Amino acid sequence: MISSVMLFSDVDGTLLDESGHYAITPEELARYRDAIDIVLASSRTILELSRNQRDLGLSGPLVAENGAVVALPWHESLSTVGTRETIDAHEWCVMAVGDEAAIIRDAVRETAVQLGVPHIDQADVESTLGRRASVLLRPVPGATWDDLTPLATSLRQQGFSVASGGSWLAVTHGADKGRGARALMAVLALSQPSPDVVAAVGDSNNDVPLLAVVSKRFVISGPDGRYHPALMALPDTTCVSKVGIAGWRDVLLSLLEEKR
Repeated sequence: MISSVMLFSDVDGTLLDESGHYAITPEELARYRDAIDIVLASSRTILELSRNQRDLGLSGPLVAENGAVVALPWHESLSTVGTRETIDAHEWCVMAVGDEAAIIRDAVRETAVQLGVPHIDQADVESTLGRRASVLLRPVPGATWDDLTPLATSLRQQGFSVASGGSWLAVTHGADKGRGARALMAVLALSQPSPDVVAAVGDSNNDVPLLAVVSKRFVISGPDGRYHPALMALPDTTCVSKVGIAGWRDVLLSLLEEKR
């Protein structure tokens, strides 16, 4: 029997579908909160994830911007760890894991101009989200995702991480979800025992680094019932049988069964 479990969960496509429906109601999730510590890990910003927490009745730390930013509820003991910021009416300790968005954006724009690849930068259309250590891209109207492939390939060759993040392509430097999760665990270990089991669940290629650093791995299928091949390639991975976000609840049940 195990006594403590932490679950890192992707959001888009794993916990939340394209229509904005969550895999579980806050009332049902309340039955599991004391048994499993749930950490949202996403390409979304702290502001967006804080809102997701509120929707679900969750609290606690976050891994944001594809692992480039980590946020913990503020406590004075964290004053040497990160900066104190008020976001979504909550006090957070914010840690940067990756390079600043401005540095990444300059590289993206320079590379895009050299290659002649037009794109949309999320900051130009959703400027209030507070993205600080990542850049999100998508094709311009009339273009396809394949049109961004030369840009993504060149950025990877320059050392950037480029991975799908919901309906955007997320670009970071010096960070990914796995590094973000490790940074968070290192901070938590300063004040509390490490969990007996650290698990993660995701559905896309930006979840590969996250699932790679935990002891239990779960994969959610897409709406078509297919699992991402990059996640399937990881060792000892459990593919959840229910299609799409409906499988998220089964991850909780599986982890709870191990505690009994």
